[in-house]
Amino acid sequence: MIPADAIQHLLCTERLRASVIVLHGWSARAEVHLGDAAAFITEGTEVVLPDAPAHGHRDDGRLGHVAALPDDERTQAIRDLARDWAAELPALCAWCRDRGAERVGVVGISMGGFAAFGALAAPSPFAAIAALLAAPALVDRAAVTPGDPPLLIGLAGRDASVPPEPGRRFANDYGAELHEYPDSEHIMRADDWFDLWGRTAAFLRRHLDAG
Repeated sequence: MIPADAIQHLLCTERLRASVIVLHGWSARAEVHLGDAAAFITEGTEVVLPDAPAHGHRDDGRLGHVAALPDDERTQAIRDLARDWAAELPALCAWCRDRGAERVGVVGISMGGFAAFGALAAPSPFAAIAALLAAPALVDRAAVTPGDPPLLIGLAGRDASVPPEPGRRFANDYGAELHEYPDSEHIMRADDWFDLWGRTAAFLRRHLDAG
């Protein structure tokens, strides 16, 4: 389980019914999305923001080593961190449920999006998954049930760090809700990011509302 001091919370105002886990990007930390994540709060929905392995309160010195690697090795090392994070998500989901959440969703951005894709393996404990600015490199196609759980994919058409074509193909094969912004790069234009974030919030409300 992720250490308690490496998890940030935005609490709901009524009885807890659902949790949204927000996964940050490479070299960031949980706190960077505290403002953004407020969009996911409802009366019964909280937000849980964990630090990735080697990030934030879990810093163990690996980030500097990874950052100094040649491009291909650095990319693989970042994906390895995302894979480790994806392996932690079922336990984090169970922790949310033990606290009272009836449904749990996960939203990942960039490296966190790679980890979110990794959480699709059946049987997935999540009621909804959103993977933004990421590719399905960690998806075991043989272990995925198309459409279950519901999936939103957000892509930037001019993204040189995470080219959009693998995500497009996977969205078609899986039956995902796809939103692509043709004029944005990996660091998206502000208007595009706010639009994608709003669509992600609406997607989560549809699938996590415990009514």
